[in-house]
Amino acid sequence: MLQGMKSINKGKEVQVAVPQLPPIIQIVGYANTGKTTLITELIRCFQQLDRRVGVIKRDGHDHEWEREGTDTWRFREAGAPLVALQSSSKTAWFEQQSLSLSDLVWRMGQAGADLIIVEGFKTAAYPKLLLVRAPQQLALLDQLTACRAIVSWFPFQHPVLPVFSIDDQKRVASFVEALLLSDAERK
Repeated sequence: MLQGMKSINKGKEVQVAVPQLPPIIQIVGYANTGKTTLITELIRCFQQLDRRVGVIKRDGHDHEWEREGTDTWRFREAGAPLVALQSSSKTAWFEQQSLSLSDLVWRMGQAGADLIIVEGFKTAAYPKLLLVRAPQQLALLDQLTACRAIVSWFPFQHPVLPVFSIDDQKRVASFVEALLLSDAERK
């Protein structure tokens, strides 16, 4: 995923490889609106299209991700700022620092994702789907940028945005695929 870019270097034109970010869609909404359930269905749909999907989730509660007493937990407690855990089928990487969403997106693109789904990070500028369980949650729209559609637990029509039923996840996946393809073509 590299996009060529020309640069002037001491009067000479030089071709420089610049990484191109994969398409990104954010899934936002209040707790218990079905974000994780929708994301898991989107992953399944995109996997069937041979898309390598990366997911970034915001942990607003700073939960501990490892069980106390494990080796990797002990390494971090001893002060290691970076700890990796590798097995025959997977790798986990722990850093004792918070990275920006743009850094996480860049790293995920470097790791080979060709589509990234972001759960949370409501203030980021990527295209979003808003999930709502109750009408009063629609007020969140006023705080969002780049909202492209609403996924709802109740029937209603929005004057501008398409509205999908929470039960029509394959249609949501088709919408997201079309949205990301059209956004990528505009770049």
